Amino acid sequence: MNFSKQAVRLGALLILAATVRAQDLKYIEYDTDLISGQVYQARRDKLMEKIGNDAIAIFYANPVRNRNADLEYFYAQNSDFFYLTGFREPNSILVLIPRGTLVRNPSDSTKMITAHEMLFVQERDPISEKWNGRRYGPEGAMQLRGLEYAAANDKFKTMLPSIFWGAGAKFLYVPPFRSDLAGELAELLQPLKSSIEQMQQWHASIETRDPTPLVRKMRVVKSPEEIAMLTKATEISAVAHRQAMMSVEPGMGEYELEAVYEYVFHKMGAEYNGYPCIVASGENSVILHYDTNRRKIKDGDLVLADCAAEYHGYSSDVTRTYPANGKFSKPQREIYQLVLDAQKAAIAAMKPEVSWQELSKIASNTIMEGLFKLGIIKEKTPKELSRFYYHGLGHAVGLNVHDVGQSTMEAGMLYTVEPGVYIAEGSEGVDPAYYNIGVRIEDVILVTAEGNKNLSLSAPREIAAIEALMKQKGVGNLPIQ
Repeated sequence: MNFSKQAVRLGALLILAATVRAQDLKYIEYDTDLISGQVYQARRDKLMEKIGNDAIAIFYANPVRNRNADLEYFYAQNSDFFYLTGFREPNSILVLIPRGTLVRNPSDSTKMITAHEMLFVQERDPISEKWNGRRYGPEGAMQLRGLEYAAANDKFKTMLPSIFWGAGAKFLYVPPFRSDLAGELAELLQPLKSSIEQMQQWHASIETRDPTPLVRKMRVVKSPEEIAMLTKATEISAVAHRQAMMSVEPGMGEYELEAVYEYVFHKMGAEYNGYPCIVASGENSVILHYDTNRRKIKDGDLVLADCAAEYHGYSSDVTRTYPANGKFSKPQREIYQLVLDAQKAAIAAMKPEVSWQELSKIASNTIMEGLFKLGIIKEKTPKELSRFYYHGLGHAVGLNVHDVGQSTMEAGMLYTVEPGVYIAEGSEGVDPAYYNIGVRIEDVILVTAEGNKNLSLSAPREIAAIEALMKQKGVGNLPIQ
């Protein structure tokens, strides 16, 4: 459709005439269960205590990434930045100054205050907000996200020298600059990059350090607020798996089952998938990260579905495997049971001070013994096992679906336990009855002082429970009118 230049100008004038004032589009937080600003404040205080009064730290948001033409990818905030601020908007910069520095009082410009933290954010813009939604602005960032001091991000450049020298810092903590920095964020950070380059060139007394390891260490053990978010994300994921089991029918497209998962996620309040949904049937069940989801599901197929929700920034990760026709065949049942036995054995041993290596060994030995008894492997060796079980036992979950973790279990950590067996068609020395059987069972486990708690247990894992549930109909069986 073509428009004349006059029509475009007239449209722009009408938009300007109809534009409301920025304050009339005041930012609204509709969700009532967000992590409070006080929690983020405590995290920033803890980090400032770690780096000491002789340091400052600067963190920045993720860049906006172009998908195609004038369309951007869905924006996802940098996890470390979000952990410290709870702030989702792009083009933002956080500065932490343990010793403090003098700035003008944002509520009374005639007075000065000592600020220990500064968040530089996008300014309120009534025209942009009318097109693209409300912004926090500096005032909203302080009121709603609990920041001590916030300013428009175009002030970062002018305030940077006083931040450096006014704080009397000996150490500058800043994450390495990403190679894909572009657009407005790259422009905002250019003065910082130039300052660091000059300091290095002049051998300045300020030493540059990477704060990432410090923040990642803080993120390993989850707070009660984070556990609540991950519990919610996992409960939503478990309900979606139940509905998918009830809905699946031979003849469906894998994408139809994917739609069931995503419908339940959104229906129950999750903003996004934690990752691209894997709905792998038949020969696709032996592909670990298959996500094409276009095949027609056939009678006799196993469906391996690795799908989970992200809730308020926290991602779960749950996998279930079930028969398309509601009944496991004998070979499917045998492989499924040995994977389940391996998972249950590893979870039973999961508690504080147990090493991840020990848990992995328990699962691997169980699977190896099971495959040997079935004649699928001829020798009980790691090499033979790796033909059919070739990934790790699991990983931490949190702000990332593959989150930061450590080698020894500790109360407050959340890990997936997800052993699997994948027997591709044509596997040497294997009875063809086992071809195209891929089984993975994955649950989110909270390590507690007493042992552990399975957060995704409401999605059935036992064969009898799965088959019983699949006799019911789910939301995916409703016709679209």
